[in-house]
Amino acid sequence: MGQGGGTAVAASFERVLDIAGVPAVSGWDPIVGLLAQSDGGGLAGMILSQLWLWGRVAIGIGLVIFVHELGHFLAAKWCGVKVEKFYVGFDFPIRIGPIRLPRTLGKFRYGETEYGIGTIPLGGYVKMLGQDDDPRRLQEENERIRQAAEDGTGTGETDDRTATVRLDPRSYPAKSVWQRMVIISAGVVMNLITGVMFAAAAFLYGVPYVPAVVGDVSPGGPAFQAGIQPGGKVVGVGGIEQDDQLYFSDMRTAIVLEGTGKPNEPLRVVIEYPDGIRNYDLTPVGVAGIPGLRQVGISNLMTTFLRSAPSRFTMRGSVAAEAMGPEAAGAEVVSIDGEPIPGAGSRDNVPGSVALHSRLVARGGHPVTLGLRLADGSTVEQEIPPQPLLLPGIGLAAGPINALVVGGPAETAGVRVGDTLLAIDGDDRLDAVALPGRLADRTGTVRLTLRRDTAGAAEELDIEVPLGDSHRTSSPINPNDNIVALDRLGLAMPVLPEVAFVRAAVATETPDATEEDASEAAVENGLAPGDRIKKVAHRWAAGTVPPLLSESSAAALREKLETGWEFNVEYPLASLVDIWQFLPAGTGLQVTVERNGRIVEVDTTLAATGEFWHDRGLGFAELQRTHVAAGILPAMKLGVQTGQRKLTEVFRFLGLLVTGKAGANMVGGPITIFRVAGQETNRGIPALLMFLTLLSMNLAILNFLPIPALDGGHMVFLTAEAVLGRPVNERLQMQLTMAGILALLSLMVFAIFNDIRRL
Repeated sequence: MGQGGGTAVAASFERVLDIAGVPAVSGWDPIVGLLAQSDGGGLAGMILSQLWLWGRVAIGIGLVIFVHELGHFLAAKWCGVKVEKFYVGFDFPIRIGPIRLPRTLGKFRYGETEYGIGTIPLGGYVKMLGQDDDPRRLQEENERIRQAAEDGTGTGETDDRTATVRLDPRSYPAKSVWQRMVIISAGVVMNLITGVMFAAAAFLYGVPYVPAVVGDVSPGGPAFQAGIQPGGKVVGVGGIEQDDQLYFSDMRTAIVLEGTGKPNEPLRVVIEYPDGIRNYDLTPVGVAGIPGLRQVGISNLMTTFLRSAPSRFTMRGSVAAEAMGPEAAGAEVVSIDGEPIPGAGSRDNVPGSVALHSRLVARGGHPVTLGLRLADGSTVEQEIPPQPLLLPGIGLAAGPINALVVGGPAETAGVRVGDTLLAIDGDDRLDAVALPGRLADRTGTVRLTLRRDTAGAAEELDIEVPLGDSHRTSSPINPNDNIVALDRLGLAMPVLPEVAFVRAAVATETPDATEEDASEAAVENGLAPGDRIKKVAHRWAAGTVPPLLSESSAAALREKLETGWEFNVEYPLASLVDIWQFLPAGTGLQVTVERNGRIVEVDTTLAATGEFWHDRGLGFAELQRTHVAAGILPAMKLGVQTGQRKLTEVFRFLGLLVTGKAGANMVGGPITIFRVAGQETNRGIPALLMFLTLLSMNLAILNFLPIPALDGGHMVFLTAEAVLGRPVNERLQMQLTMAGILALLSLMVFAIFNDIRRL
């Protein structure tokens, strides 16, 4: 009873999104962000810390399973049913060749019940007399509970030839239909109750959360096109109305569910700014590499405080890492280039955070002097030079314009989606990743030379576009979709894996060589204009490893770079360009290109282009707040609201899966659950309690699905028995139960496969 098949499937839609890599935060690129320096502490300390983490995760997940089975156990006892076994985890026999593994981690008998912990941590079960979800033992179990009457108290009189047969009065089948329904549903009810209690306890303790404040917009996305600016507070989205304390995670989940369920319909997003409420109708767009999933491209806000861990506030290999010492960890930036940050001193400083990060992006090509308030209260100034742009001696081509800001400079001037940018002020050497910085210091207007295809014919036209203000606070390049935003023009276009031009200093040994000389030499000796880049393998001197890749956590990325980075939705070009900026200049590259229909391999190196990268390698803490209930009753109210919201999310997600609107790749299994639980445990007790709420609600719903072998399947059989006035045929029950078990095993295998693929 209550075999925990539901525990094998990821509990929370939003948490699976985290594992799947859906963009959520601004700052470092998702791939590079995983490579920030680790905290050290020694091998022994790391092992002990990890074991302690796993122990807490196991206790938390085991607690959710335990209370589910406890519900069945208590209801069975209340109805007078004999409970023979109570297990967290399954005690199935495991044999690997001649080796037989133990079935349990421990067990004991108290009274008539055996209690234990099974070695297979995928659920739990309560074994009652006369009830077994294993079809192979169903007939045996039925025979075991039938008793021959020795007197005339049965349904008929006895003689030497016949005997009245009755069920053991303490067996599960002997109980009335309503009693069995109580027993079946008790596990789900317990999960619902404890889920609310977990959430209530978390709110009493204080739940840290990322508020739904707009930190930035994804280049080219719906929010970018609508002209949404950083600093606004989202107060309504996807059925959530006037929520002044909306979590960023809940906002994102609402957007994903609405966008996935209604992919072609605009979504109303309500954002509060200091000057009033603004309403936007945004049509969510697809997420690269995750079929069926949609979002609007809003990221959360980073604060004016550097990350507190000494090895986490700068990126290895960056100019910030070279310039700043460990004493700056956790420091607050109180000024930039002598200008005070408004509202300095508060960790919840939205205007100051927007001002700082927009200034850092705008000044990307210049040294900046940061005024830092250190942890001891002292103030120092630190100059950080710009991060040089490193490329393999080429400029990367830009594709046709695919997004315009509504009412922005480019759209107002007559630029259209589909136009291809050929030159700016007559200069046709356009490097897509360098263009945002190239426009940063310009004033007035620029002349755009565009190619426009009209009725099958191409024409060139020049359009004067006035430069507007940029409100960008993070990267102008979307690493997942290969989109670069020219915010001052109000347009975006893709970055193509194609050589636009060759830089003279790399292609030839003649210092004063022209770009034309470089292109001619490159055709024979290196990369050439028009080459389509297919793959890049990286080479470093024997015994040397770039600082970015020296940690064990970077082993998989290092292997990928060495064997060859092939461009696809999982490994896009823009992410590789991001990584290049934190590798040493002179890193050897073997570039595989397609040239005139044939494959060519070219050896080259990373070299400074004379331009700059937008990111200096500073790591800032994200904006966080704490939601604390004022007392027990408010905490219980918040717990109920949280439970209802998570139940709704799971129901809607299941509906999207059944209708095929959500990709099956969004299903996660036990590895995903364990990973997410570990992440939440590291964030503290309230975060773990909130995750247990999600898991409890998920377990409640999944176990009540109408699948034989799950609680919901048993409920279907009982409902049929109540309607028909007799039990469902035993053979049919056995066949349907076997089919249900096979379906659950198939789902389990599929979910575990998804888990492994995400590792």
